[in-house]
Amino acid sequence: MGDMTTNADILESITNDACVALFEAYALSLKRVPVTIDSQEGLMYCGVIGYTGSQIRGTLMLATSTEPIGRTSPSTEATPHEWVGELTNQLLGRIKTRLTRRGVIIHMSTPVVLRGQHLAPIPRSEHDLNPVVFASSAGIVCVWMDAECAKGIVLADMEESVDAAMEEGTGMLF
Repeated sequence: MGDMTTNADILESITNDACVALFEAYALSLKRVPVTIDSQEGLMYCGVIGYTGSQIRGTLMLATSTEPIGRTSPSTEATPHEWVGELTNQLLGRIKTRLTRRGVIIHMSTPVVLRGQHLAPIPRSEHDLNPVVFASSAGIVCVWMDAECAKGIVLADMEESVDAAMEEGTGMLF
């Protein structure tokens, strides 16, 4: 077995790095802060997207206060609802790229967007990742990653290979 780093630790690190990089691509710096009741208050937009593969499956949820949506949207025509869905899709795309580098292939569903107050996930098991909260100059961004790894899968034993995936921000035409 690897270096005693758990699958949850690796997935949390991948998710954190992908979220910070995504918002930095839209000129909004994020800083991780402790999870508190206050960090889940207020009107929030939430994107939820599922993913599946032979080695891992689960759900990713991205929730933000209103301000980060307005600050990062490159289009004045996109509604907050549309932009949260797109950000959720892009975030899972970045996570997918990082997992592909470890030889883990996932398939993504279409995001669903919700709007509400006091959004907070309830972990299904001790293997679920804890919510991660980021503060920015424009408000709060929260990420929750629910993941189930197939029995015997140890992400720490899977070395990263940059050649295994496209670089983030690039596209591929079919």
